[in-house]
Amino acid sequence: MERGLAEARWSVLLERGLWLLFALALPFTSLPLVGRLTGSSMVAPAALLALAALILAWLLPHLLRGGRLGPQSLPLLAFLSVSLISAAAAFFLVFPSYRNFSLPASEVDALVTLAIGASFYLAVSAWAVRAGRLAFLLRWINWSGLAVIGWSLLQALFWRLQHGYPGWMAEIHARFVTTEIIAARATGFAFEPSWLAHQLNMLYLPWWLAAALRGETVHRLRLGPLTFERLLLAGGALTLVLSVSRIGLLGFLLMLALLALLGAARAIGWLERKLLVRSRLEGTRRRLAGLGVRAGLFFTLALFLAAMFLGAGYGLSRFDPRMKELFNFKAVQGRSFIYYANQLVFAERIIFWEVGWKVFNEYPLLGVGPGNAGFFFPRDLSLFSWHLTEVRTLMFRQDVLPNIKSLWVRLLAETGLAGFACFAAFLAAHWRSAGWLRRREGLCGTLGLAGWFVLTALLTEGFSVDTFGLPYYWVTLGLVAGAWRAALAVEGVERE
Repeated sequence: MERGLAEARWSVLLERGLWLLFALALPFTSLPLVGRLTGSSMVAPAALLALAALILAWLLPHLLRGGRLGPQSLPLLAFLSVSLISAAAAFFLVFPSYRNFSLPASEVDALVTLAIGASFYLAVSAWAVRAGRLAFLLRWINWSGLAVIGWSLLQALFWRLQHGYPGWMAEIHARFVTTEIIAARATGFAFEPSWLAHQLNMLYLPWWLAAALRGETVHRLRLGPLTFERLLLAGGALTLVLSVSRIGLLGFLLMLALLALLGAARAIGWLERKLLVRSRLEGTRRRLAGLGVRAGLFFTLALFLAAMFLGAGYGLSRFDPRMKELFNFKAVQGRSFIYYANQLVFAERIIFWEVGWKVFNEYPLLGVGPGNAGFFFPRDLSLFSWHLTEVRTLMFRQDVLPNIKSLWVRLLAETGLAGFACFAAFLAAHWRSAGWLRRREGLCGTLGLAGWFVLTALLTEGFSVDTFGLPYYWVTLGLVAGAWRAALAVEGVERE
């Protein structure tokens, strides 16, 4: 009996220890050790090591003992099935050759990356189904976020003071990241600044923003209204600005826009109660007055949002040299939009999206298979694209298979309408679950609001990052799914 209790305690300690390591490893997107093990110098998250141990020590035994996954995972399993079918169907298509790259190797790499991302989600969503586990994991995620903020601010400080980085900082960076520190932009422990913004928008900032708004904390220390999450939100927002990631900043602005919409919806109800209920208007006049109140509020909201986005664009144009021509609309007179995009140094992204769209138009149902869109780049690149330095460097100097650099376009090009629909259903299921959670109190309700924030920011992040291997949105969505089951259990209607 005592031996069994001791073994159970050691099992729990091992489980908690692995999740602690998992949370602390999240900031590292490209750990050299993982890169050597996986053969990738870019997508090599350190959390993969802890995830592998968790799958062997907890997830597989949990499933073998009859443990079930949440219903939100069903569309994901359907998406994985469609991806496998698409990969198999690709062998019946005629592909252009591209250097020494082969179809099987490309598909294996893509499917392994997808399996890694899905495993992040399944492990988190299956484990974090109790309030105590959610709080434990979020507590250590907060500490890992503090490390990201501290290292990023230190990078910015040295660049501001010395216009460079000391040798010891470069040495530490080299131990944890496969690339050198990028000048003038904070990278944290990420491969590049846009990946730092991605991890902030897909994991840290949504949780901190939701916790700050609802006064939630997973730590004991609280100084009046001041919580650890509110301090982290301020530091995380500053870190996002220092990353100078345009897509990242736009994603955070979308979170704030969603917050403004939710606030406007509440304000409409409050004004209707205050102004209309007490008024003597009845019938048609009352309905017209209600429409007037709503129209006035939404017009005010539209002005506020326009001012917010234009103000952010103006500030970025003064801060980021790439955006100095943002409001120079003369640049597009008599020219194409791609020329204007080239002035803002993102024409290459649009060119890559255009290739993916062409591939999708040719193979709309199942696409060309995971990882295979790059074979079509030499054939489908536009004439204008060959004038761009990044395109010429990619095609003539880099020995890599090109990628579309957009999650949404990649889904269409490589898995077709079938894969895109399944993945969209996966996201929609979490939007609905997050909406149900948002009406609850406590930690689960806060995670519901965070889920809405991350799904809103993913709209733009999906036009910057196209890999499934980074863990951040998988982890947040897994927390939402776990919180949904935890809230159901509290209400006594858990459905296993």
